[in-house]
Amino acid sequence: MFYRSIVRAIVLLFVLSTPGLSHAVPPANSLTILINGFGSAIPFVGYGFQKLKERIPGAQLYSYIGAVEGWTYIAPKILKDVRTAYRNNPDIEINLIGVSFGANLLTRIVAQFDKDGIPVSYLGIIDGLPLSPITPNVRRVDNFTCSLVGCLGDKVELTSGNQLTIVNTFDYKIAHIELPNTEEVQRRILHQISTYPIEIFSVSECELIRQTGQLCTFQTDQ
Repeated sequence: MFYRSIVRAIVLLFVLSTPGLSHAVPPANSLTILINGFGSAIPFVGYGFQKLKERIPGAQLYSYIGAVEGWTYIAPKILKDVRTAYRNNPDIEINLIGVSFGANLLTRIVAQFDKDGIPVSYLGIIDGLPLSPITPNVRRVDNFTCSLVGCLGDKVELTSGNQLTIVNTFDYKIAHIELPNTEEVQRRILHQISTYPIEIFSVSECELIRQTGQLCTFQTDQ
């Protein structure tokens, strides 16, 4: 376990320092879902996520016009698909990324997965509003916000008692519609869904991993 922890940390450090990450290579044992924002089914709208989908082999992209479609069609389908995938393979890595109203939907969807006991490996929240607190079944969440035209600016919060989810925040001086198309945002997402699955380590093992500058999830002995 100790040796594996060190090797994992070294590999992740190498990945972080690699400058040419243009496409993600998600683990074969993974499911990545993207939910676009309002009006994204209209041509030339939602192009940021359309570009992102092209960089993630096998990713599913949901585009739509308004909230009714989001609640009545997209959310139920994602709930069904993820539950089926997890039932067929409990080791599957689930990655969920949403922008604007799509981010709002995802914060509510992962809460349903928490009730089901389904873990989410990575949650990408891009300038959504309003956001529900993130439940502890989510291992990592990136919160991307912006500060120019049309930006929503809602911040990710954790549910009471959630000390497991790793939260990272990023803010950009850019307009809301351009945020998901930003290269830095997309590169961060590509990195997050391409890394090895997060494991729960002991406190002492986490201390060693964090000395290399990497994130680590630990669980104290009960």
